[in-house]
Amino acid sequence: MKKALLSISLVFSTLVVACVSSNGQIENPAANDLESAYQLQYQLVQRVAYPIIGYKAGLTSEAGQNKFGVSEPVAGALFQQGLAFDRYVYLLSDHTNLMLETEIGFILNQNITQLVTAEQLPAMIKSVVPVIELPDLRFENPDNITGHGLIVNNVGSNSVLVGKPIDVNSLDINQITTELTRNGKTVIEGKATDAMGDQWQALAWLINRSLKSGYPVSEGNLLITGALGPMISAERGQYDADFGKLGILAFSIR
Repeated sequence: MKKALLSISLVFSTLVVACVSSNGQIENPAANDLESAYQLQYQLVQRVAYPIIGYKAGLTSEAGQNKFGVSEPVAGALFQQGLAFDRYVYLLSDHTNLMLETEIGFILNQNITQLVTAEQLPAMIKSVVPVIELPDLRFENPDNITGHGLIVNNVGSNSVLVGKPIDVNSLDINQITTELTRNGKTVIEGKATDAMGDQWQALAWLINRSLKSGYPVSEGNLLITGALGPMISAERGQYDADFGKLGILAFSIR
């Protein structure tokens, strides 16, 4: 499969830079609090020409939130241009600071227009999928990244690699474990409960946050609930991901 023509994160970071330049502001423009950061993110997302295919949660562990100075997870939009499937090839040279995460994705069977609870969600899910997310953290000063800066920059949204869909009723989603290997060596191990302690709670948070930000949450959207295990830097090699009952994925980075 051919690589994407232009990195999503490059498109988005270019918009952020343009916004900063026009407003005379610095790294986190208008991001004095979470809501203003999400408002600016939303405005920038509307300028991206690619269709939105879903949403992503980040910093879904307490350790991640503490590291970036926030008290809750963060969320951003996913774009069609960044969507790929099994056996995809990525080029490291196309990215600034490419990262890897194993995640679980949920595909909706209906539009959602009102806030939801975790208990309501199983009836709203068409299927679940294994996901490798490949954020690209395009920051001039990576050591100074804050949660607010992540939000404004759409949480590094870049690429998602998606596996075959599975009926959500065929497994206990919170029992899923993941292992990612590079050239046969384990580089990530995770479990479903790494995301907010419960996949359904993480999904409810993501849907509600997306609605509060003004985004439409629609039938067919892909919703990914946060990293299972650590986020790691991408290196060249052959990668194989085992999600247990949720399936497998393979890809390479050159």
